[in-house]
This record gives sequence, C-alpha cells and structure tokens, in this order.
Amino acid sequence: KDLVLEHLPQIKPDQVLCEPIRRNTAPCIAYATYHIMAKCKDANIVVTPADHLVTNEVEFQRIISKAFDFVAQPEHSQSLLTIGIQPTRPETGYGYIQMGEKDKGEIYKVKAFTEKPNIELAKVFLESGDFLWNSGIFIWSLQSILSAFQSFLPEIANKFTDGQTMMGTANEDTFIQNIFPTCPNISIDYGVMEKAQNVYVLPSDFGWSDLGTWGSLYELSKK
Repeated sequence: KDLVLEHLPQIKPDQVLCEPIRRNTAPCIAYATYHIMAKCKDANIVVTPADHLVTNEVEFQRIISKAFDFVAQPEHSQSLLTIGIQPTRPETGYGYIQMGEKDKGEIYKVKAFTEKPNIELAKVFLESGDFLWNSGIFIWSLQSILSAFQSFLPEIANKFTDGQTMMGTANEDTFIQNIFPTCPNISIDYGVMEKAQNVYVLPSDFGWSDLGTWGSLYELSKK
C-alpha cells in the first residue's frame, strides 16, 4: 500500500484496497465491486493489472474510453467486455481469445477463450487472424459483474452480500479480514469469463506486454 501511494500521490489512502491474503483475481474483483457499490450503484468499472507495460498511452486511453461507451449503452449494460491484443508472434506464454461475430464498430462477440497453447497451435492462431492475446483488462457495469458473480460464483457473491452494509464504513476492514481468506482461490477468467455468454472483445494495439517472463523484460529493457 505504501508503494502504491508513493507512486500515485494524487490518490487518498482509503482509495487503496488491500487483500489480506492472495486469492487470485475473482475475490479481489468482488471486493472492489462491492466497495464501489457502496459509493455508486450505477458505476461502470475498468479492471486492469498494474504490472503490465503500455507504450502507447494515447491509444490505450482511446480504447478504454471506447470500452466505457460500449458498456454504457442500454443494450450492453449487462455485457462483459475484455480487451484483446493483436498478436505479433506465435506466443506460447499468453492466453488467447477467439473472435466471433462482429457486434458494432470495432467490437466482437467472444467465441472462446483458449489457454496458453503449444508453439504449433500458437502458429495456427496467428495465421487464422481470428485470435487475440488475452490482456486481462476488463470493462463492465457494476450491475453486470454483480449478476455474473451471483450466477457463476455464488459462494463469493454470498460472502460479500452478507457484509454489504459494512462496505464503505469503519467496519469494512474487519469484515474483509474475516471473510477474504475463506474465499476460493480462483481467477475471474476461469470463474466468470469462460462461462458467461454475454462476453465481448475489443481488439487493440497499444504497445502491450504483461512482462510475464525474464525474456520479455529483457526484450523491452534498454540495452
């Protein structure tokens, strides 16, 4: 928390939510969602990892703004949108998203999520033109992700619903300390995105890397 506040001095300490224990991405997204709900029930939310590289910040901002516009439309207020990255090589270290039918503008229905492939399959994905890298960046309305948690991860949803009146109060931290370690260790991809039918993807290219290997870190570092 101290490091976050050091690097982002414009935010307040109570804007930084801390997990008492590692439980993967689904529980921490649920925590943030219920915290936001105590402040604004009509919020639209972006979920983005903090440890990824973005070199074209202007394009990144354009894509995120476009994504917010999409989920703010009444017909897509219950949609779950993810950002897909145009692949530049047959990468075996990333998950992939297969694009389905085009919805509107630059946005497509998701046909399938695929785990990290072997090199032969990665080459097929690249050549087909139908696959994007999974960036782990998501945009949705608060109500749509709440509904998804209730449908696909009710065990997590019920824990946070039970303490909903404590969110945004002096009792929130104690509540989180007690219930967070009891949440299942599960990712939002596996727990929600791969099961939901209302998932869309926005293909993007803004100089992205998740810096997930020493090789990628070396490749992008000054020599």
